[in-house]
Amino acid sequence: LAVAAMASPSSGRTGGNSVNQALKPSQWLSPQQLERIEAVDDLTLERLENMSLEKGAELLQQVYHLSQIKHDIEPTYVPSNVKVYMPKPNGDKIVAPLNEMTELLKQQQNFGQDEVTIIVTGLPKNCETVKKANRKLVQAYMQRYNLQQQQQQGQKYNKDSSEDNNRQRTSSEEDYSEQARNANTKSGDIIVIDLGSELSTFNRIAMLDTEAIGVIFGKWIVKMTHDLQLPHETIHLIGQNIGAHVAGAAANEFTRLTGHKLRRVTGLDPSSIVAKGR
Repeated sequence: LAVAAMASPSSGRTGGNSVNQALKPSQWLSPQQLERIEAVDDLTLERLENMSLEKGAELLQQVYHLSQIKHDIEPTYVPSNVKVYMPKPNGDKIVAPLNEMTELLKQQQNFGQDEVTIIVTGLPKNCETVKKANRKLVQAYMQRYNLQQQQQQGQKYNKDSSEDNNRQRTSSEEDYSEQARNANTKSGDIIVIDLGSELSTFNRIAMLDTEAIGVIFGKWIVKMTHDLQLPHETIHLIGQNIGAHVAGAAANEFTRLTGHKLRRVTGLDPSSIVAKGR
């Protein structure tokens, strides 16, 4: 690629470092820039976090467009037996591989009597930003589903902590509390399909077969609803980043097998570049 770039006239380059849709890399990258682009296996989330947003996004665009020049990438990565966990209000978790989780859920008293939210993570958990985002997402639903208990715990905590009494609440927190108070569902269960833990490298993210893994998850949801006698109208499926595309594929598979649609499917920050069909 570097040799091809050197042989091409520089007059075709666009101004600045922005990537356009042209296939010839010499039209948007100099030979020096081509040489400096990192190997995909060296492109970790931690390294991207240490870059500015603009530089990180530019690097991802460069790697992606270079990969498209000579061939189409066919996704081949399908992780087997992804870990699943069910968080509890006391902070404990029930953890098991996907194919063992249904049996454990059967043992949980009152599981699925109200709403069931299934979260599919889609980012590696080997950086603090992702860990925090996942934790806050789960906590938001824990707070919604256990609102009265959370309020009691919050009152006790506020009595014990003068700092929290003085802490100024943001408008987003106020909005969330209002939404929680007005929520129709005051109880429910959360299941986290931790696909993100299997996406430890950018190469795995780029090569993930979203359709194939989505079919696996969709079949598991069918089995879970059948074995636990859960109505499909109570299930909310949430996918994060590339997990959003996986969640969509899982919901489609559920509909194909049962003829029914899940109550709701939500995509959080779907990855439009990386996730694509064959």
